[in-house]
Amino acid sequence: MRILLAGLALLVALHAAPVLAKGHDDGKKSATPAADPNVAASKAHGGKVWIITSNPPSGEGQDLVKWLSSHPPAAEVTKKPSDERWPVTYLAVFKHPPAKGPLTIEFVDKKEPGVLVAQDSSQAPGGSLVFQEPYDLEANNGFNKGHTYIVKVGQIIKKRFVTYATGEVTLK
Repeated sequence: MRILLAGLALLVALHAAPVLAKGHDDGKKSATPAADPNVAASKAHGGKVWIITSNPPSGEGQDLVKWLSSHPPAAEVTKKPSDERWPVTYLAVFKHPPAKGPLTIEFVDKKEPGVLVAQDSSQAPGGSLVFQEPYDLEANNGFNKGHTYIVKVGQIIKKRFVTYATGEVTLK
């Protein structure tokens, strides 16, 4: 009989422990993190980078999805003959939120995929599925007219570059 009572007490304790551990008996509701409004953009366009020369989109959610759907990710950028740079804004859409820490942006010449032309680091907003930032592609830093560059946005994790989104830009 004692064994049955001990078994019953153990069974009740096992089922009550998770409820007590979660704090359901104190009447407080746990806070849930806010959902990212760009989940639909991530599902439809995750893993791509847009190169923008005009005003970048300011919307979120469905407005951003409509904008992304109506603009091709690959871009041709033209500069004035007197300029030494191509001012752009890159917009990266991730399939999953990046890890905490800085994002790394790499530019690689499409004709020479093993040669890194430029690399930049930027602090990303925590856990966001969309990241955009202005950048100048300068002739003095190895960017050349008539070349196409692969743009990779990712992070360096354990001394290895992990790519989250890629795109292309052709300089005219």
